Amino acid sequence: MTGAILVTILAALCAVLVFVAVLSANKPEGGWVAWVRESVRAWRTDEIEWTDEVDEDDAGGLGTLYLMSEPGHAYTTPEELGTTKLAARLRDLRERAPELGEPGEARA
Repeated sequence: MTGAILVTILAALCAVLVFVAVLSANKPEGGWVAWVRESVRAWRTDEIEWTDEVDEDDAGGLGTLYLMSEPGHAYTTPEELGTTKLAARLRDLRERAPELGEPGEARA
């Protein structure tokens, strides 16, 4: 029972250390206290506001998404994977199987 408690405490301590390391690596210029203070102030003064209505032209829409997409297909063809070569090789081996004999047989 003591071991399980110690392992749990150790795991929680490791998680806190990782969290602190990530926060210290991404620390804002003015510090976290100033960042939180400015964020709360902006939220209270409606500098940041929520809207349910979105102008499709301002947001971009599907046309903008299409223009930003990379050219090409979203799938891979068998030729790109080389499966046609593999299929042809397996077909050749299957056709030659009677000539080669059964697996494990000694050849004369």
